[in-house]
Amino acid sequence: MRGLAYSVWWSYYRTDFVSPYSLPYTTVSPLSYLEREFVTIEDVWDEIEQIALVNAKSDRSIGQDLFHLVPLFTNPKYIMSSDDITVINEYNMIKNFNLSLGTLDDVSNQLLNCFTVIQNEYNEIAKFERLKDGKK
Repeated sequence: MRGLAYSVWWSYYRTDFVSPYSLPYTTVSPLSYLEREFVTIEDVWDEIEQIALVNAKSDRSIGQDLFHLVPLFTNPKYIMSSDDITVINEYNMIKNFNLSLGTLDDVSNQLLNCFTVIQNEYNEIAKFERLKDGKK
């Protein structure tokens, strides 16, 4: 779900970003500030797990931290999936056009979890925007 949380922020801000990173590569970790080698996608996810541990002690959402840190150490395409974008688009269509999700018995638990993550991240984006504009 961390990739989905990140994708919500990325898709909201529609960032045009050309990443300099292509596996394998060496770069500085945004957490330790030490040079680290990223050989596989698992190395990228290990760094994301470390970010999640630090994030658990903060009041920011994981999506917000990843949105600001991922471009510093990896290519965003390594953690965003087409499935994440699809479920975000489905969520937005249901919300924006007031479409029915169906009966609760027919909706998968996975989809409900995804929608919860998306809604929470959109709430965090709204909070971030308010604070950025000097409002509480």
